[in-house]
Formats: sequence, structure tokens, C-alpha cells
Amino acid sequence: MAKAFAPLAAALVILLMLTGCGSDAPNGIGEAYVAPAHLNLHASLMQRTNTVAVLQHGDHLRILDVKRRFVQVRTDKDVEGWVDSRQLLSKQQMNELIEDSRREVSLPSMGSAAVFDALNMHIEPDRLSAAFAQIPAATSVSVLAHKAAPKTTAQPSSANLAFTKAPAPPPKRSRKRNKTISQRPQMPAAPKPPQRWLEMSSERINGPTEADLKKEAEQNAAKEEAKTPSKPVVLEDWSLVRTKDKKVGWVLSRNLYMSIPDDVAQYAEGQRISSYFDLGLVVDDVKGNKHNWLWTTASQAQPFDFDKFRIFYWNRRRHRYETAYRQRDLVGYFPVEVEPAQPDRRERFFSLIVGSDAGKYVKKRYVFDGALVRLVSSDPYEPPAGNAVTKAAPLQMDKIDSDKQQAGWLKSQLNRLSHLFKTRD
Repeated sequence: MAKAFAPLAAALVILLMLTGCGSDAPNGIGEAYVAPAHLNLHASLMQRTNTVAVLQHGDHLRILDVKRRFVQVRTDKDVEGWVDSRQLLSKQQMNELIEDSRREVSLPSMGSAAVFDALNMHIEPDRLSAAFAQIPAATSVSVLAHKAAPKTTAQPSSANLAFTKAPAPPPKRSRKRNKTISQRPQMPAAPKPPQRWLEMSSERINGPTEADLKKEAEQNAAKEEAKTPSKPVVLEDWSLVRTKDKKVGWVLSRNLYMSIPDDVAQYAEGQRISSYFDLGLVVDDVKGNKHNWLWTTASQAQPFDFDKFRIFYWNRRRHRYETAYRQRDLVGYFPVEVEPAQPDRRERFFSLIVGSDAGKYVKKRYVFDGALVRLVSSDPYEPPAGNAVTKAAPLQMDKIDSDKQQAGWLKSQLNRLSHLFKTRD
């Protein structure tokens, strides 16, 4: 009987061993998600290797093995291959990306922009971050936010992938013992110090210690480093945009063209128009229908969103745009809010968020009656928690002579009133 059951028992043992070994294979040592829009899955790590599959952004992967920055993965369709770990996102990163997209898709628009050429949308405001989608040429997007980020040239580090099991360490190379070592003659004993070594070393003993010499060397190195001018940080303007199919991502601002009419955009004077808003329709019998406009501009890449804003109104007598109000040297942040027009009122209310000298936010509310602009209120403002638009702390602004500023504002308003009575119908 024992001999009869022996083959059956052996088969059962082998089946259990195979089941136990295969239980960890489907799970692997971790999981990840595809970051770019398209990612080739290679059969091996050889230079000329076949592409076994093309992965899409957000595809779920199981990590099977790790070799330096490359990982072997298995897709949900049981296709295995090798990819660069810098093109992958961990589960936490993917969840954060989904949560940010849900929050940012509902942000108010700061204006529409045209895209003339195909443009990549990045996960983060960084040239080397994954481009998860592409905006087609000759399309329009909504601008939601702005960020000035340092221009990066170094390759990104490996993704912060979470492993459920530690990857297997690389096999150690066996080192063969050199048999010739034992045949070499032994090293001779060290020579004895001279009899007068204490007397000969008295100057060194009474002089500065090794710690003093090290400290002096560090101080000299710090002085030399202070003399060397540091490299300036090059900033790039990035814009958070939303496409018509509700995709939200970062693009370089210089590739966007704000869709404000050309007869207003010509007054930008080389500055970047960061946002614009319609302040009402004006009917001109000669030029047709025109609109009054509010815009914000930025003179250079900076941590805040704009440093100037300007109101344009359409002069129906001269048939051209003229400036109703402008303000410079601001530390302005998004969002800029324009209240909806009331049916029985000509006035339009709008508000801007600016930084104060005390490092706080101030929300200023203005009213525009079609020709003149007046400040209504100026109240402290606290950005909502987790707001992706006004995360940066306001910078300290240079103090401006209040009397001189008030005199300049009063003079401009008097000139504006005199011109208004001459030209207004």
C-alpha cells in the first residue's frame, strides 16, 4: 500500500510547491502607474529590443524585478516587459494627481488662450516631468493658474515607488583567492623612531592642533565661496490650463496666446498678459460692437501672478480704446473675480488679491461704470486651505510715498473727468 501511494504523495507535494511559489508571482513586489501619455514596454534591457506593448497614461502595473533605475513590470493583461522607473508613478502619487485634477478642473477661468502648435501637458510645472496628454494645434484652452518654476536641466530621480517586498539583491561576484599572495615574502617590521623624536617634535606638539588647522581650512574655504558669485536662478512661467475635454495640466506660458482682441493686445508693450475679462458691451455705429476690458500683465517671470492691471474702455466718439484706469508695482495673485452684470445697472464690480507690506493678503474691490474706476473696499484675505492658485507667500513690496501716489492718482482722475465731459455723449 505504501508503494501505491508514493507516486500520489509525490505529485501532491510538487503541486503544493508550485502553488506556493506562484502565489507571490501575480502580486510582484509592488505596483505603479504609467505617467506619460504613451510608454513603450520593452522585452528586455538590451539596446535593440522589441516593444511588446504601448502603455497609456494611468495604466496599472505590477513590479516584478528591479535593476538600477529600470523595473520589470506586468500589465493587467499579463504582458511583461521593462520600463524606466522615472516614467512611473506610485499609488500615492497617482491618487494625489487624481485628487488635484478633480479640484483644479473647477477653478475659475482667467481667460481663454489659443494654441497654434501641438503642446504637451505636464503633470508638474517642469520640463522633465511626464507629459500625460497633448493639446492639438489650433485649439483653445482656459487658463486657470500661474507658477514661476526654476528651469531644470538635470534628469529627474527615480520614482518614489513603494515595494511590498524588498527587491532581491544583485548576486555577489565570487572572488577567487589569489594563490600567489601566500607565496610573497612577509612585510618587514616598521622601523623604530629616532632616539630624539620627542625633542624633534616639540615644535609640532606646542603648535596648532589638527582640529585648529581643520577649522582654519574650513573658514578659508567659506571665505572663498562667499567671494564667488552665485549663479542666478532662471525662472520659467508655467500656466495651468484646462482643455475642452476637462483635462488639466501645466504648459509653458510662452506657448499660449491670450485670446483678447488685437486692438487691445497691441498695448501690452512686450509684457505677458496673464488674464483678461470682459467688462461689458459697447455699441458703436461706425466700428460695430466693442467691449470694455480688464487685464492683468506680468513684466517677467516672478513668484506672483501679475504686477499690473489696466482697464480699457471704448471711446465711441474717437472710435478707439483708451485707458480708464491702471495700477503698477503690484504683487497680485489669482483668482481675479468679475461679478456678473446686473440687468438694470451699468456698473461692473471686480476684485483682485494683492500682497501687503506686512506679508498678508488684501482683497481689493473696484467698481467700473463704463468710464471711471473707483475703489470700493480693501479687506484682509485668507486663501482657502489647499488652494493651488495662491500657495506662494506674498513678497515684501517696496514702500511708495503715499502723498506722491495720492497726488498722481488725483491728477489722473481730474484729467480723466475733463476728458470725459468733452467726449462722452
